[in-house]
Amino acid sequence: MRILLLLLISCVSIQNQAQIVSTELLEHYTIAQVETVLGEFGLPVNFLPLNYEVDYYKVNYMTQHPNGDMVEVSGGLAFPTGLTCAVPLSSYQHGTIAAKTDAPSQGSNEGLLGVLYAAVGIACVLPDYIGLGDSDGFHLYVHAESEARASMDLVLGAHDLQEELGYTLNGQHIIWGYSQGGHATMALQKLWEEEYADDYDLVASAPMSGPYDLSGVQAEVITSDDYYPTPGYLPYVILSYQEVYGNLYDDIGDVFVEPYASMIPDLFDGVNGMGYINNQLPSVPNQMLQPGLLEDFQTNPDNPVRLALEDNDLLDWTPETLTRIYYCEGDDQVNYMNAVIATESYEDNGSTSVTALNGGDFDHSDCAPLAMLGGFNFFQETLVPTFNPEVTFETIDVSAVGANDGAITISAEDMTGWEIDWGNGETGASLDGLSSGFYVVTITNLDGCSIEFDVSIGITTALSLIEAFDLSVYPNPTNDVVSVNFNGSAIKVMLVAPTGQILRKQQLSSGGLVDFSGLSPGVYSLLTQDGQLLTRIVKF
Repeated sequence: MRILLLLLISCVSIQNQAQIVSTELLEHYTIAQVETVLGEFGLPVNFLPLNYEVDYYKVNYMTQHPNGDMVEVSGGLAFPTGLTCAVPLSSYQHGTIAAKTDAPSQGSNEGLLGVLYAAVGIACVLPDYIGLGDSDGFHLYVHAESEARASMDLVLGAHDLQEELGYTLNGQHIIWGYSQGGHATMALQKLWEEEYADDYDLVASAPMSGPYDLSGVQAEVITSDDYYPTPGYLPYVILSYQEVYGNLYDDIGDVFVEPYASMIPDLFDGVNGMGYINNQLPSVPNQMLQPGLLEDFQTNPDNPVRLALEDNDLLDWTPETLTRIYYCEGDDQVNYMNAVIATESYEDNGSTSVTALNGGDFDHSDCAPLAMLGGFNFFQETLVPTFNPEVTFETIDVSAVGANDGAITISAEDMTGWEIDWGNGETGASLDGLSSGFYVVTITNLDGCSIEFDVSIGITTALSLIEAFDLSVYPNPTNDVVSVNFNGSAIKVMLVAPTGQILRKQQLSSGGLVDFSGLSPGVYSLLTQDGQLLTRIVKF
């Protein structure tokens, strides 16, 4: 019995500990360099609160191959530097790539998404998956188990590397990914909830435009005679599942007609990118397939390709984590019904934590940045600050329009070691001689953790502004209207276009609507009448 107990303890210990092979600092980013990155993504430098410099590492570690072997893989790790406060950890699962050098650990553009998160104050791991980056062998494309294992093992690695690399995690985790990364994120969430939820707090998940129903709606790519913009996905899936299951064919010519049977292995050599591969293949993917295989796929429920797809569907489980599935109904690569069917399946299974958000009539490429902005806003709303004290603000409204006799006083049960910054040189717990409007105060504790509070001063003789500012906007992003909620009675706001033009002014009560229909896609600002920024809203 004692030996069995020791074995069980050993297994638990191994499960929750990563096997790190090596780490390598790839780049240190100053805030100015991160602002340049933000500009390269087409966003204004003030769109994200870029507060920290960033170290970006390549991490090599071990994960389990579906054949049971432990194999070396790689991934990226970005974390904010120059702060002692603990931070959340995000895991970003990347989209479809075929060239090993396009993986996040190799300094690709997708790796820069992790840099942006870290500059905001959220550490980020970015797994390459098996077969990409430094990993040998063929990439196991849209294989749910290996995507999830490689991702989870890097999350564990980030925990193990805290002391060595000099950062601290606060125990909150968020996960997100687009396209293949949406599928990988959903697979990771399933694994996390089943095996790791007791030890690691998964706060929120944002799968985006992923093929969750591979054997169903996404399989229409195989059976359809219509044009498809990325035909390389089909042979990529078949080669991947042959690597995993070994029973899809005895000879590649059993699946593909010539000249494609001879071309395809060389196309997927780990050097060619997906753009090149797609250009070498017919725009109707099933024209690559042997007619007999296509017929068997359509009529035989035990067809090995169909069974492999079914094994990687992500419908038959019940998510518990707060989840937002982002999609666009104009998606030309991953059928938007993947998101609809997945959401309906989870609800039928009893889940109450999943919401699907439709970004509108955008194709796969144009949907990506909007979904990612929506996911970022979702995480900002969901994460709890490491330093989250109970603070009371006693306010005195001004006596009349134009008066400067308002005041704010901060109080809390224990304010030992707090640094208070009102942004105007004042550092005390009280501020007086104020006019009406919004005020922002930053409080920092002895651990170096900071939190911002927004406080409003109204007018005693007129309509109150916001007595206790707690504004939320939903949905954001939007393609129609948003509801603005806050604690208070009413406020006059201005809607400002990305160009800086004031589009309209209106008075809002809590729960009031701001109409974005008819406006061009972009990032809009909602300001108070006196120019104080309330929030930014993304229009699809």
